[in-house]
Amino acid sequence: MPHTILFALALAAAPPATNAVPAERLRRDVSAVVTQRLQAIGSDARIVAIEGLRDQTLPAGRVELSVGAIAGRWPRARAGVPVRIEVDGRVVRTLTAWVSLRDLRPVLAYESRAAAGTPGDALRLQPAQVDMTCCEGAAVVDAADLAGLRLRRAARAGMPALASDFEPAPAVEARARVEIEVERGGVRLSTPGIALADGRIGDRVRVRPEATEQTVLARVVATRKVRIDEDTF
Repeated sequence: MPHTILFALALAAAPPATNAVPAERLRRDVSAVVTQRLQAIGSDARIVAIEGLRDQTLPAGRVELSVGAIAGRWPRARAGVPVRIEVDGRVVRTLTAWVSLRDLRPVLAYESRAAAGTPGDALRLQPAQVDMTCCEGAAVVDAADLAGLRLRRAARAGMPALASDFEPAPAVEARARVEIEVERGGVRLSTPGIALADGRIGDRVRVRPEATEQTVLARVVATRKVRIDEDTF
């Protein structure tokens, strides 16, 4: 009888059976799922690191790993991937795996900083290997396509030149020199001036003739050319 009691107490004190899941297995499973998803969307991005996962001690039973959806724009350079661990169908742990990607491609990049409004044909671009996880799915430009375009936003050195960086340049640009034509009764005169606003052909913009501080309203008739006529007043 005493032996039976001691044996029962020993069983009660024994630690429950557990599963030891190494971090390497977790990284391997996350890598397989993320790689499959990249291939499914046609991305050339590659995994360069998976961080934030550690060895796990779990209850005994059948272990399953579930990799959740990634929030926000993806693929991107670094993203938190939700990971759920189940044992016998019951969620026992939720983790976040930090996955870093790289997608090196040969593209044209800005050689130096450039301000918004810079004409496309005045930009200095150079071939470069750029990690395009910064701009997944964005179209890059060809130098031959830049005529007649200007930067819609400032550009940084080393960044890829994207089609979305550009917009059509207006016929007349603010603070740029223009030729001002004045037409009255069949007589047409011309004088230089400064445009005070952007304008496309047919638009009316304020201009300042070079010889005066007074501004007038003029109609854009061609590239860097406006006209003051009776219809303008």
